[in-house]
Amino acid sequence: WLLVTCVPQAINSIIFLRNTADVAPVWCDITTKLRIGADVGLAVASLCITLQLWSIAAARQVLVTSNDRRHRDRLFLMSGLGLPVLTMVLHVVVQGHRYDVLPVVGCTPTVYYSGASLAIINLPPVILLSVSAIYAGITIRLFVARRYQFSRLLESSKSALTTPRFLRLVGLAVLQIAFMLPMTLTIFITSLVDIPLNPYISWADVHYGFNTVLVVTRDELYSFKPTVRRNKELALWLPAILAILFFAFFGLGEESLAVYRHWAVKISSPFQHQHASFDHEMRAPVISVPSYSAREPYSCTELTSFSNHSKIDMSDLS
Repeated sequence: WLLVTCVPQAINSIIFLRNTADVAPVWCDITTKLRIGADVGLAVASLCITLQLWSIAAARQVLVTSNDRRHRDRLFLMSGLGLPVLTMVLHVVVQGHRYDVLPVVGCTPTVYYSGASLAIINLPPVILLSVSAIYAGITIRLFVARRYQFSRLLESSKSALTTPRFLRLVGLAVLQIAFMLPMTLTIFITSLVDIPLNPYISWADVHYGFNTVLVVTRDELYSFKPTVRRNKELALWLPAILAILFFAFFGLGEESLAVYRHWAVKISSPFQHQHASFDHEMRAPVISVPSYSAREPYSCTELTSFSNHSKIDMSDLS
């Protein structure tokens, strides 16, 4: 859900950095729906993480059966995808018009602020994050109370989960909740105070002029209330902050660094081989000169024989 949120937001910022015209209507229809679902999806993902950490900290054993693992994965998948998709579908009920276009922010979803929008859009993330915060606190309490037993249990089970990895998961979950819950509460409370609730009269009344696209210029944006502008900025930067936290906890771990080194060696190996071949071709030819070993010294008998044969008879010369 961070990927679904951050990538479209980055593209929106590039497209609408100096342009507030409605230049990509289909793109805006898709990304605004994804943003509505991602707000709930991030909260559900945080709850799934804390529930899993709580089950590990509270259990007497780390290893689970394959059936239990499949049941857990199905439950988390249905929750992590089902609730956001349901929210995207129900958003049509409180969607007054197609979308708004803001400077830099780009396409933003619209909500007809009413009691129905509180139940469909605003309250679910607050409730999910509050429950997640409760389970995160219980998990930390259980780990502190049973940390020695927990470490021995992980060592004896030979599980891939280690104590440092568990602590990184707990730290990530706690920091995510520490950022998401206050920001979500701030947006919810300030919107509740500054924006009056409209009566939900009928479907036709809410969706009158549904195809309207509201384009907001910079001057019009600065004419909004300060709390409204601040809420827009919080909604813009919250996913980016969560993505940075996620990378800091898992993108800089020992396992991730080992993967980076592996791929760096794998990518650079063809260039190293090519460089080695080039050095071999450019190397000067080596001329080998045979070495001759000195003859062993003559023995005394050989020297005497050699001297006798080498004497010259003067009579022969005459």
